Amino acid sequence: MLTRLVRGQLAIFAVVTVVTVGVTAVFYLRLPAALGIGTYTVTANFAASGGLYKNANVTYRGTTIGRVTDVSLAMRNGVDAALRLNSSTPVPADVIATVKSVSAIGEQYVDLIPPPAPSSARLRDGSCITRDHTRLNQDVAGLLHRAQILVDSINQSRLRDLLRETFAAFDGSGPELARLIESARLLIDEANTHAEDITGLIDESGPFLDAQIRSGDAIRSLADGLARFTGDVRRADGQVRTLLQNTPDTADQAAATMRGIRPTFPMLAANLANLGRIGVIYHKSLEQVLVIFPALTASLLTIAQQVPPDEGARADFKISMNDPPPCNVGFIPPNQIRSPADETLRDLPPMYCMVPQNDPTVVRGARNYPCQEFPGRRAPTVQLCRDPVGYVPLGRNAWRGPPVPVDTPVTDPRNILPPNKYPLLPPDADYDPGPPVVRLPPGVAPGPGPAHTPPYPLPVPPPDGPPPPPYPYHPPPDQIAPPYGQSPPPPAEQPQAQGEAMTTYDSTSGAFLDQDGHIATFAAGAAQFRPAENWVDLMTYPKPK
Repeated sequence: MLTRLVRGQLAIFAVVTVVTVGVTAVFYLRLPAALGIGTYTVTANFAASGGLYKNANVTYRGTTIGRVTDVSLAMRNGVDAALRLNSSTPVPADVIATVKSVSAIGEQYVDLIPPPAPSSARLRDGSCITRDHTRLNQDVAGLLHRAQILVDSINQSRLRDLLRETFAAFDGSGPELARLIESARLLIDEANTHAEDITGLIDESGPFLDAQIRSGDAIRSLADGLARFTGDVRRADGQVRTLLQNTPDTADQAAATMRGIRPTFPMLAANLANLGRIGVIYHKSLEQVLVIFPALTASLLTIAQQVPPDEGARADFKISMNDPPPCNVGFIPPNQIRSPADETLRDLPPMYCMVPQNDPTVVRGARNYPCQEFPGRRAPTVQLCRDPVGYVPLGRNAWRGPPVPVDTPVTDPRNILPPNKYPLLPPDADYDPGPPVVRLPPGVAPGPGPAHTPPYPLPVPPPDGPPPPPYPYHPPPDQIAPPYGQSPPPPAEQPQAQGEAMTTYDSTSGAFLDQDGHIATFAAGAAQFRPAENWVDLMTYPKPK
């Protein structure tokens, strides 16, 4: 027979047991969740398991909201993890499921990270987190394995030396290390604030690293060249030390020189800049001079030496008096020309032949200078090249009398070109032969031709000794004019001298005459590039238009 006290004790023990079992089943064993009460199941598809296991925790914003109930291979690809989440915690449908590690021993869990702007949709029973919304953390096991390999590769004695030297380096620097750690913490906080920018920078560094990988051979060649350079510097240690010892004196002299030219250096720099601009503008002319002048010098030397004889110069001279007459347009009139005894200085206007550019008088005068800044234009000065109006002729050079304006009609028949007869010739004076003719009229016999003249002086015999042999010179045959009304035959092919061939070259278009008589182009496609504007453009590759 149980006493009343015993029955009370048994009742209290039963109540405590029921409460303990209930609390254990609800909070520890999570029996309601195991039975599906107050929970829902979500599937997350990962590329790999990442060390995830059954009963791993599922967190959301740092709070555990469920567990992993199953990890299995997916039907198509990857790994499916079944997540049982509490219904009391709403989770956005576009969360990022990431497998993370609690510690280095490999305890993994699933962290649900919401995006900066989560959607209004929520995960529900049967939802699936797709592959593009799942992430895997770094393989800690592989990292530890590589760290172990790194540690094993270090000799123990060298490791002890490293630790000893490290202790000697940081001994007594506690405050400095504290400030360094504090600064590093601030740096890390700033990096966390700009995590997206840093992540984008890391993602975009892939092409740069790929380029470095592709340039591996060039980098190794550069490193090899740098190694050889440092080796040469090490072998030239004495010369380097001497150079370093003399550098201060040289620097002092350079500083003294700069102090001496400092007042005039700005003017010198400005003049050099102007000279550079002039060189850029006239670089085609300079190039033409540098190309033609060596060949011209070689030709002049050959002419002066007259060796070998077949490469000498042959020049024809013609006496021309007032045909064409000298240009008197743009110069001081004869009545204003001062005496040669007058040596006073005076300002004179620009004087050159100021006739139209198509006038046959002084065709190579200043009025026909090409404008380098404006291809196709011609003017005597740079100012007139830049003037929209350009060169304006002052008048026309008359054959007789003073200059007349350009548009003045010709009324005097004596000023009509060409002047075959000069008026008022005395009867006993020789007649004007008129212009030369190419074909003789019928019934006119050809002349005897040019006189017999040697191409260069014959050798002078010595005063004593036998006379030299006669020079092997054969006079040319008499000229025979072709029949009237027929074109003369083309000239025969002349023998060419030994040496480099010369031809004409157009610096604007690059066209030149090749050895076959055809027009070729030296710089194909040069018209597609922009002209140079400064020294940098001349030294770099041409820029397309």
